Amino acid sequence: MDSSMKIISDGRRPPWLRSFSHRLVFFSAFTITATIAVFAALAFILFTMKELRRVDEILSRTSAEALSYYDEIHTFRDDPVKIPPDKAHFLVLNEDYSLVFSTPPGTDSSGIIKDMLSIHGPERENLTIDHARGNILNKSWWILPWNCLADRDLWRVSVNRTFLSGKPVILVAMMPLERMLESRQMLFWMTALAGIAAIMSSLLIGDIVAGKAMKPLKEINRALSQVSIENMQIEPPAGETDGEILEIVRHINRMLKGLDQNLRNLQQFTSDAGHELRTPLAIMRGTVDVALLKDRDSEYYIKRLHEVIYGIEDMQNLVGALLELARLDSLRGLDRKEPADLLIVSEDSINTVSPIIQERGQKLKAELKPAPTMGREAMILRLINNLLENASKHSPPDSQIVIRTRSDLEKDVAILEISDSGPGLNPEEINRCFDRFWRAESSRTTPGFGLGLPLVQRVAQIHGANIEIESEKGSGALFRITFPLDKKALEEYDFE
Repeated sequence: MDSSMKIISDGRRPPWLRSFSHRLVFFSAFTITATIAVFAALAFILFTMKELRRVDEILSRTSAEALSYYDEIHTFRDDPVKIPPDKAHFLVLNEDYSLVFSTPPGTDSSGIIKDMLSIHGPERENLTIDHARGNILNKSWWILPWNCLADRDLWRVSVNRTFLSGKPVILVAMMPLERMLESRQMLFWMTALAGIAAIMSSLLIGDIVAGKAMKPLKEINRALSQVSIENMQIEPPAGETDGEILEIVRHINRMLKGLDQNLRNLQQFTSDAGHELRTPLAIMRGTVDVALLKDRDSEYYIKRLHEVIYGIEDMQNLVGALLELARLDSLRGLDRKEPADLLIVSEDSINTVSPIIQERGQKLKAELKPAPTMGREAMILRLINNLLENASKHSPPDSQIVIRTRSDLEKDVAILEISDSGPGLNPEEINRCFDRFWRAESSRTTPGFGLGLPLVQRVAQIHGANIEIESEKGSGALFRITFPLDKKALEEYDFE
């Protein structure tokens, strides 16, 4: 067997079918070949059946003429004027299948006719016989295309039982199929040559078409080979390009964009973690080094160990915040949203943060009205917690923090507002307050990492919410977040 036709033992395709363009050409040519073969076979069979019907009609008509003629003259004789020999040959048999008369003279097929009649009986429909070989052909098998049979002596036979001068006889009409077989053979070769020409043409044209069809894919493949960290995008093939190819390019670019964003998030996380962990680690290392310089009393060691524990807790909180922010960065949106009422979520947040606010000697005022939206309650709860904790950190004792929720039907938004009495922000600080690890000058002494507001911003982005800040230096700040309003939930809301 040719090596190109061997199937690789590992289950892969033969080498000549591993190329998509080759498979495309092969299967298109195979489809064309199969189609031509089916239609050619049908045409071949229909032609043969039509010719057989024509021959049967001639036999039927000629038999009727012969019966009428012999009945008229009350005897049998060869009359070429009345019974033209080019139309049919006749045999007249007795009931015991013995030959009585034949025309043209010398026609003797009584042996095979006797076998046919003894097997099938005189009432059998027209049959085809091989006169030279002395056998009866199967009704359907011999008309199939691959049985050309042009060199065979085939005859069509019609049998009629009748009476002549009161004596029962069997009239057998026979007609040669030589012309039909020659026509069948010519049709077969014409169809075969046309099929071969069509296959060769389909292979040639298919190769050209497949080459043009594969050109954009090859260009995309070439562009993908040049993708790198610095270049995470491919351009569509030059010239007029099919919509399907452009859609593939868009999907690839979307995937590359997401991959690029994930890489940037990873780099940002690594950079942020390394930058922020360096300082507390250095402080703890310094504390431990100083403690080991000389022998100390137990009280000194306990104090320094507590400092190390506080540092570790701060690092744990920092890493937790960084991981949460990285997880939020990986989200492009919410694949599943659930009803969430800012009023209810705010009440849960107040229950969580109130002890901290009271411990700092501050007051929390809540003005809560229904404000339904769609999203994730856990994320929105974290957003509100961060805003309340941020307001509490930057507000002095005996000050008031206000949280409000309401709905605006005109703008189709659910509104969350949190205001404090802190030092406020100037325009530059407002623009930078969502930068990671950034902290205003007035809050340098306040505990924190500068990740609370970036987390608030990311949760708002995921929910399609907008953040507005109203603040002036020395007069506190108001954070307003507007979520898409869930009108249906608001209409079903029980205000009683």
